[in-house]
Amino acid sequence: MSAPSPRIGRHAEIVDLLHSPAQTRAWASVLLGRRGTVVAVLRNGTLGLLKLDGQSHELPGGVLRWPVHWDDLLVHDDPAGPEKPACDYRLGLSNHERNAVQHAVRVKQKVSLCGEAVRPLPTLGWCLPFLPTTTRACPVCVHLAERPAEVGPARSASPPPSSR
Repeated sequence: MSAPSPRIGRHAEIVDLLHSPAQTRAWASVLLGRRGTVVAVLRNGTLGLLKLDGQSHELPGGVLRWPVHWDDLLVHDDPAGPEKPACDYRLGLSNHERNAVQHAVRVKQKVSLCGEAVRPLPTLGWCLPFLPTTTRACPVCVHLAERPAEVGPARSASPPPSSR
């Protein structure tokens, strides 16, 4: 008999769904950014069964438990999970045609941390989270989002003064 996985009981957040089963990927738009607890290890250790936080009536399809690949999860080191959400910012896109840049936006704002005017992407009253690890993430927003809340990013929409 094998020892139980040290990942069971850990809190995790769904940050991507590239490697998860097709039935889970089909619900990506509503699962991304959700948090839960790892309750089992499946498929010879390649998947974690994540029990999402919340009531079944507020979850996608009323399903509480979802099989998610480990590479698509952000598993927190402490069993209690983080004290605050991993990302306090929502996703906003700048209007650069096909090469749209992903920006970090505060809730109910239309200006990103870097000062760019953006379009938030609300989905059924819920916004997609900003992921600083994506390839099209704005480098300035990534830097500002990593700063501690005490210091805080510049919140004005005006650009920094230029040296004349």
